[in-house]
Amino acid sequence: MSCSVFATLARISLGTVITIHAGTTPNHTGRFLGIENGNAVLAANNGTIFFFPIDKIAVVHIP
Repeated sequence: MSCSVFATLARISLGTVITIHAGTTPNHTGRFLGIENGNAVLAANNGTIFFFPIDKIAVVHIP
């Protein structure tokens, strides 16, 4: 697990809009819902919930 990504996510307030860059997959933007079982949880604008393994996240962008 990337300690810097985890540390960044741990400091973000719930509901903050973030963008996750995870390798070759498309970037995902949504409201941060927290960390669950090693995954960052995001809610997209259309209501879809995404779970991203923290060890696969390269960059977290906070606008």
